[in-house]
Amino acid sequence: MRTWVADLGNSTLYVGVFAHGRRMRSFRVPIADALGDGGIERLVAPRLRGRFDAAALCSVVPAHTDRIRDLLAAATGCTPAVLTAKNAGLRLGYRRPAELGHDRLACALGARRLYPQRDVVVVDCGTATTVTALTRDGVLAGGAILPGLSLWPDMLARRTAQLPPIDLGGAWPAALGRSTQDGLRAGILLGHAGAIRELTQRVAREAFGPRARPVVIGTGGHAARFAREKLFTGVEPDLILTGLSVFAEAHVRHD
Repeated sequence: MRTWVADLGNSTLYVGVFAHGRRMRSFRVPIADALGDGGIERLVAPRLRGRFDAAALCSVVPAHTDRIRDLLAAATGCTPAVLTAKNAGLRLGYRRPAELGHDRLACALGARRLYPQRDVVVVDCGTATTVTALTRDGVLAGGAILPGLSLWPDMLARRTAQLPPIDLGGAWPAALGRSTQDGLRAGILLGHAGAIRELTQRVAREAFGPRARPVVIGTGGHAARFAREKLFTGVEPDLILTGLSVFAEAHVRHD
C-alpha cells in the first residue's frame, strides 16, 4: 500500500509518503507558498508522483482545510480522508471533543502504532507546545497547552521597550546569565524545559496514577532542542505523519 499524508499547520504544510506503513520521504512547504498561485502544483505535486492507494490530511487551520484538500486531490488523483475527532478511532476524554486539535489526534495514533499497550505522554513542541496523555487502552485522556518556544521572543519583543532581540540558537545556556541576552535565553529555554518537565509529570500522574511510568515521546520542530534535558524517552520527529499513515490505512480498509 502506498499513501501520502499531510499536516496543515499554522506555518507549514508537512507532507510524507509511506509504502506499507514505512515512511519513504517527507518535506515541508511554507503555508504562504502552498496557498499561492500554483503553489501545490510547483512545490508539492512533483514530489508526489505515481499511484497512491490512500491519503490523509489533518489541519489546525480550518479556513484553509477544504482548499488544501482539493488542491492536493487534484494534484495527486487521490482525495485525502480528513482526520477529525469523530473518525480518529480513539476514545476521547475531552468534554468537548470538537475542540481537540487534529494534530494531537494524529500524534496519538502515531504513538499507539509505535508503543502499543503502553501509557504514553506525547509532547509536541511546535508553534504551541502540547502535552497529551494516551492510555494503554486507547483513551486520549487530555493534557495541557502552552505557548511554543518560538512565541516567547516575539511576545517579549512586542511588550517590552528595552529588551534586545533574542537569539535562541547556539549552545545550551547556563541558568546564571551574565548579560541580558544570556538571561533571556536562560529564562526562555530553561524555563520552557522546566514547564515541559512539570506538566509531563503532572499530566502522567493525573491520567495514569502516581506509580505510572509512561513512555514520553518528544516530537515537533523544537523537540530535539531539549535533548540534553532528558525530558523524553525518545524523540520521534515524524510522529504526526506516522499517525496520519495509520489513519489513511484504516480509511482504505473501512471503505
